[in-house]
Amino acid sequence: MRNLSRLLIAAPLFLLTPAPTAAQTKLGITGGLNLASVDISSESGLVPDFESVTRLSLGLSATIPISETWGLQLAGGYSQKGAMSSFTEDGANVESTLKMDYIELAALGMVHLPVSGERVSAHLLAGPALALETSCGISAQASFMGSDLEISEDCDDSGPDRSNFDVGLAGGGGIEIGLSDALGVSLDALYTFGFLDMDKADDDSLKHRVLSLRVGLVYSIG
Repeated sequence: MRNLSRLLIAAPLFLLTPAPTAAQTKLGITGGLNLASVDISSESGLVPDFESVTRLSLGLSATIPISETWGLQLAGGYSQKGAMSSFTEDGANVESTLKMDYIELAALGMVHLPVSGERVSAHLLAGPALALETSCGISAQASFMGSDLEISEDCDDSGPDRSNFDVGLAGGGGIEIGLSDALGVSLDALYTFGFLDMDKADDDSLKHRVLSLRVGLVYSIG
């Protein structure tokens, strides 16, 4: 009976003690940059050299522990993608930029990596990602013999038949630095490899490639 009494007295203390980090569900908010480009091919053989563009990435996530080593991260956010191409011919310089914005959802498996330090943890992420297009635009600037020309139009107005959603595989990793028992800072890098052809033209293929560099705040609950 004495042992039971001590347990009843001590029980509220257990409720006030933070659970181990690996056993806590974590909510996160992130912001960062997308280094976005495309993998393009054409049966005509006329393929311009595309360069990456720096765009915006914002997101929310919930990380659910499965064990001390494994977890599941459900993420959603706003992701800007696209690419830029430029060429010079007969004294004319032309630069065009494709901008496609998405609402992106991902279900990522997480593996916790052993690191030294009570406040620092590391992890790897991998899983499928689904993106739904919210806007698409094309802009171009040209200069020839001292004259400049600039145009900008919506993809729906320019006429290319395209897919309004994308499916990809995302993978990467990051670290988390604890500021307190409940609050931490996260640093992540995630590469998304798009599988679907965004351009439905018979002789063209355009697929997204995006490297996301993100920083965020993580709050532990439970």
